Amino acid sequence: MAQKMSRSSIIIERNKMLHTTQIHPGHVLGDELSERQITQSALAHHIGVLSKTINEICRGKRGISAEMAVKLSLALGATPQFWLNLQKNWELGRVKRIKIARIKPMAA
Repeated sequence: MAQKMSRSSIIIERNKMLHTTQIHPGHVLGDELSERQITQSALAHHIGVLSKTINEICRGKRGISAEMAVKLSLALGATPQFWLNLQKNWELGRVKRIKIARIKPMAA
């Protein structure tokens, strides 16, 4: 039986370094809404935000703030940390490591 991989973080170990493939938290939210057969508009109304806000998150055009993470947690049952970790991992994955590779630790 094949083991199901998490969409939020696929981990590959290579040369003792971990690489993760980040998924925008909006894609996870969109999948969750589809699975539960909840519309973006219904969620928006339920948590007191504009439908446009939920749509932009689901399309990956907007991130998830701490306040939104709490609202999603209350409405959908996941913890705020779950949503914030998805956002953090997405943002860290977008850092262009080659551009910052020249930065070395500062001497104490």
